[in-house]
Amino acid sequence: MMQKQEESTTLPGVFATLAAGFDLTAKHLWLLILPILLDVFYWLGPRLSYQKLIERVVTFWLEQPEFAEIAEIMQFTTLLRDIAPRTNLFTMLTVPLVGVPALMTGGAPETTPIIPGVQQIEDWGAWLGLFLVFLVVGLLLTAVYFTTITYALKTQNGDEILIGFNAWAQRVGKYWLRLMGLAFIFILNLFIIYIPLVLVATIFYIISPALGSLVVLAGPFLAMWIILFISFAPFGIVMNGRSVWRSMVESFRLVQTYLVPTLTLFLMIFLIGTLLDWLLILVENGTWLALLNILGHAFISTALVAAMFIFYRDRYIALFVEIN
Repeated sequence: MMQKQEESTTLPGVFATLAAGFDLTAKHLWLLILPILLDVFYWLGPRLSYQKLIERVVTFWLEQPEFAEIAEIMQFTTLLRDIAPRTNLFTMLTVPLVGVPALMTGGAPETTPIIPGVQQIEDWGAWLGLFLVFLVVGLLLTAVYFTTITYALKTQNGDEILIGFNAWAQRVGKYWLRLMGLAFIFILNLFIIYIPLVLVATIFYIISPALGSLVVLAGPFLAMWIILFISFAPFGIVMNGRSVWRSMVESFRLVQTYLVPTLTLFLMIFLIGTLLDWLLILVENGTWLALLNILGHAFISTALVAAMFIFYRDRYIALFVEIN
C-alpha cells in the first residue's frame, strides 16, 4: 500500500499531462491530417440535410392541443426550427464522445466560400439507415485516429517500431471491431436504464408532474456516470490491445482509483473545448479564413485527446504494471 501511495504521488498532474499532450502534437503535426480533412469535408463538402423531417415533427407537435399549453415544448419546437436548416447527417462521422474532433459538427455553417450541394432526406427509414452507416464508418475513423496517436506516443518513448501498412491496417481493423462492440454495450446499457425509467417516470408523472420530471433527470445522471467509468475503455482497446470487457473493467478500476484527477482532467478538457468552439464559431465569417479556425481546432483538439492517452498510460502503468 505504501508503495502504491508513493508511486501515485509521482504521477504527472493534470496540467503537466495537458502540456505533454500539446508537446506530442507539436512534434507530430501529421496527427492533424484526419481531423482537418474531416472538418473541411463538413465545411465545403456535400450535405445530407434532414430539415424536412424535423419540420414534420414540429408541425405534428404544434397540431396537438395538449402540447400548446406546455411552454417547454413550444420553446423546444422553436429551437428545432432554428437548427433544422443547418443539419448535416454527414457529421455523424464524428461519433459523439469518441469521434475524430471537428469544428463543424455543431451545425453546417450558413455561409461558405463555395456553395455546397444539399440533399434532403425525406424518409425516417433512410435517415436511420444512413445514421447507422455513418456511425460505423465514424468508428473506423476513430480507430485510425486513435491508432495514429498511440503510434506517435509509443515511438516517442521508444516502445514502438516502424511497421508496414498491412500490419497497421490489421491493427486498425481489430480495434474498429472492438470499438463497435464497446458502442453496442454502451447503447444497450442506455436502453436498460431508460426503458424502466420512463415507465417509472410515467407513473410518478400521474401523481405529480414535478416528481415525474425529477425521475426523468435520473437518466442523464446515471448515463454520465457510466460514461465516466468506461471513458478509458477505448484507450485500453487501442493502446494495450485489450478486449472490450477487459478494457471496461480496467477503465472502471482506473477511474475508481484516480477519481479526482480524472474528473479534473475531463473538466479542464470540457472547458477548453467548449471555449475553443465558442470562440472559433464566433469569429467564423464564411470566408476562406475559416480554414485557419479548422487548423487551430484540429491542433488543440488533438492535443487534448493526446493528453487523455498520456493520462491513461501513466496511471495504467502505476495501477496495473508497476504495482504488480
